[in-house]
Amino acid sequence: MNLKVHARIAMAELLMAAIFLFSSPVQAGGHKVIVPPPKIDIDPAVEADVKAVIHDTAERWNSQDFATILELWDPDEPFPTYLAEEQAQWFIGWERLRGYLDPARPNPAIEVIREEMSNIHVKLIAPDLAIAVWDLHFEMKIIAAHPIGENVRVSAVLRRTDAGWRYIHWAESPKTAMVYIEDLFERDVAPGWDEYYENAQQRKKEVWRRKRAETNN
Repeated sequence: MNLKVHARIAMAELLMAAIFLFSSPVQAGGHKVIVPPPKIDIDPAVEADVKAVIHDTAERWNSQDFATILELWDPDEPFPTYLAEEQAQWFIGWERLRGYLDPARPNPAIEVIREEMSNIHVKLIAPDLAIAVWDLHFEMKIIAAHPIGENVRVSAVLRRTDAGWRYIHWAESPKTAMVYIEDLFERDVAPGWDEYYENAQQRKKEVWRRKRAETNN
């Protein structure tokens, strides 16, 4: 990923407004139902090979030599497609992809990038094509700023080649402002909440019972 400063500045300005303007106590959290994903029937060897490419992608970002990521793309694909979350449009074709991953003048403001891939799910859609979806944890340090981090959903299409599985398509899917700010608020809940919640619910019921008794009397 390249510099994401502009995207984060815009998001910071919108986050608080979004949660208070467009959420209500009834609506809040209703779109965040998390369920375990089903097990996909796939050849374990294929699954392992595709996952290895995805983890290798993170290692190449972490090497800080971003141009080496191009080696994980199928050179025979005439029109690779790439969507970076902070960019205004899709990159279609090698010129844009190379310009993004191997620019002539790397951005001097970016000091360090770190990535980690997790929750990878792979589906074979043809003998030589696989779709993968996963979570990407991204961290970056730019000059004169504290490090920042983000969790992003990613999907990709990979083709089986003589050199192994290689990307032909990549798309990053950031969360909406409402979901993102809810995640931030949820992260700020102190440890021990579950126990406190249960006890507080009991205290609340006692208060209601007392008030009903006082009303009936």
